[in-house]
Amino acid sequence: MTDYTTYGVRYLGSKNKIMPLIAEVIEGLEVTDKTLIDVFAGTTRVAQTFKKLGYKVTTSDMAWATEAYSKAFICNNGDMSHLEEHIDNMNKIEPKAGWLTENYCDVLSKDGNENVVRVWKKKNGMKADAARDYVESLNISDVDKHYLIACIIFALDKVDNTVGLQQAYLKEWKSTRSSEDMRFKMLEPIPGPTGEHLTGDALLLEYPKASVAYIDPPYTAADYSTYYHIWDSITKWDKPEVGLKTNRRIDRVKSSDKRDMSMASPWYSARGALDATKKLVDRLPVQYCVFSYSDEGLISYDEMIGLCEQYKSYKVHSKIHDRHVMSRIGAGGDKAEKAKKKKNVEFVIVIEKELK
Repeated sequence: MTDYTTYGVRYLGSKNKIMPLIAEVIEGLEVTDKTLIDVFAGTTRVAQTFKKLGYKVTTSDMAWATEAYSKAFICNNGDMSHLEEHIDNMNKIEPKAGWLTENYCDVLSKDGNENVVRVWKKKNGMKADAARDYVESLNISDVDKHYLIACIIFALDKVDNTVGLQQAYLKEWKSTRSSEDMRFKMLEPIPGPTGEHLTGDALLLEYPKASVAYIDPPYTAADYSTYYHIWDSITKWDKPEVGLKTNRRIDRVKSSDKRDMSMASPWYSARGALDATKKLVDRLPVQYCVFSYSDEGLISYDEMIGLCEQYKSYKVHSKIHDRHVMSRIGAGGDKAEKAKKKKNVEFVIVIEKELK
């Protein structure tokens, strides 16, 4: 029986609920070798599943944090025991206030009478600041460094004061989790072939030849760069200037709180997403492109099928499941009607390309 247990921080769009279907579909394809590209890897849960199934996986994503997750779970042979000493040191190191503490931890109100609630309690922010500076000082491999960064992110995810997204946080310390003393731990090993990771735009990256590409584009209006911006900053550790209400990276937003159009993704509009999907399928050096597609995406079902019909063959599989809780939180207009939905249909679509 296949073990679908995977590991990751809380993430909008996680494929846990349809992982068995994705695995069944891809395992049923006639391929020459077990190689797979996870194009929009996110927290790498899909990549972890296929690594355990014996695939050599290449992950990619624009998010810097995905590099940490991938090098923690995909880009090693599963034995990271040589880093236990560093994890122990990170737990013992003297906490110190730094960039994370200053921007995302509780501070005194202007009148000095109460703590202003933010993402983390100061005690945990200071531990993370000290640990991240410690990792930056080490003379270790790139894979080992990103593994330790992932350990910091996983620890912080367990004691934060949000519902999982970082464009907002709870107004009060409503959960006991936020008050717990954070500890860094080794991550669960993922057995299987050692993979690789690419950071950058999927429409520009040069991918290795593979049998299958798994594609789960962010073709919704959701801007993932604002949802998980702190994880990206912890990974890059460039300690950027931040601003706006939730201290987002200034280099990703305008002062008007609108996305800088020079950074706008084609996946955030219906026409852009459809054109980008066609371009991506054409340029990937694979026989099969396997898509996760939701009935709530910007691309309509008919448009998606129209795209599929341009290739050698295609097949559609579907599963109905409960919507993510964040999809049902306050919205107006048409979005309010969508927010009332408690179920959505997730499709797994296989496109077979002509071999060149």
